[in-house]
Amino acid sequence: MRILFVAHGPAHVPWTVPLAWASQLAGHEVRVAARPQSLAQVTGAGLIAVPVGDAVAGETFARWAAPDSAERAARVPDDWPSGPLGWPEERRLSWADQVLALADALADDLVEFARFWRPDLVVHDVGAVAGLVAAAAVGVPSVAHNWCQPLGLYFLHEDEVPPAYLRIFERHGVRPRIGTDTWIDCTPPALRIPHPVPRIPMRYVPYNGSGQVPRWLMERSERPRVCVTGGVTTGAIDELGSQTLEQFAELDLDVVMTVARPDAFEDRPLPGNVRLTGWVPLTALLPVCQGLVQHGGSGTTMTALAHGVPQVVVPGGPGTPQNLWAEQIERSGAGIGLHPEERSRPGRLAAALTELLGKDSYARRAAALREEMAAMPGPAQVVRHLEALVRS
Repeated sequence: MRILFVAHGPAHVPWTVPLAWASQLAGHEVRVAARPQSLAQVTGAGLIAVPVGDAVAGETFARWAAPDSAERAARVPDDWPSGPLGWPEERRLSWADQVLALADALADDLVEFARFWRPDLVVHDVGAVAGLVAAAAVGVPSVAHNWCQPLGLYFLHEDEVPPAYLRIFERHGVRPRIGTDTWIDCTPPALRIPHPVPRIPMRYVPYNGSGQVPRWLMERSERPRVCVTGGVTTGAIDELGSQTLEQFAELDLDVVMTVARPDAFEDRPLPGNVRLTGWVPLTALLPVCQGLVQHGGSGTTMTALAHGVPQVVVPGGPGTPQNLWAEQIERSGAGIGLHPEERSRPGRLAAALTELLGKDSYARRAAALREEMAAMPGPAQVVRHLEALVRS
């Protein structure tokens, strides 16, 4: 069987890797279509990449934001995604515009490759609607892979569909795909947000990119070890790093601040209890940590949950996916969410971290979520489900 995976952006490629490799190990041929800025991540994971679009594809979508509401995604379903995110209608429409513009920019290359390679199945990121177009162009099933948040663009009824969506399919001479789709979902049941698309549960297998285990990581720490990170695709570490250097100096902790650009902090005095490192894969670092301070990235949050590490989530602002993670982690009892109005108070981040490490309930709840995730079907089991889908 041939399976074409369609990644979205650099932050989403890691979600594709475990299932893509499980598919290869089951004997299937795999290709991963991605934009230029994501190709190195695909090939670095040992997968075969297919370049689609250009580096700025989907970044500019003004031409979709027509003043005529009928031209925009004005019929985006009311439950997408305003419920869990609290987004106002204008924010929802702007997001839908961006997703459709990205699909429009990638569809030509993706359809061309699909018609050349003839996959039996397309597995696409929920934000990469072009995957639906490619699957329709060659008449094969498609399955979406989400990243634990209900942010994919889906249309279950014809009266919801904007003209822009239809035109992408019509340009390639294929019938638009409207109706029930299926999503592969790694979200543990306790954190799952209801939405109308059927889901295939799959255990989250952390993949944070390649790297090396530094020697200091094997040294036993006499103090609790805490990781501070802002991910690799955001500027969140700039603020988190500054707060770490200002507020954590007096804490009896071993703080590891792992950043993609350590040179950004070279001119800052480094407290004796803070270690500044370059990028270290979180799946190597978190097993020796008792806590995590992070920006609310989906991969970072889920990697911490997979290792049973309680966390302080410091999102950028309301109405963002990162803010949703802060709310979900706090609601689950596995950590603390610090919202903008809180984290600006002097010493609040240090106080939250002290509370996280001082109360056993956070660690116990994080451990319970780890066990819940471990009981979910693994990628190899999901591959068997995909095989059955293609046979049917």
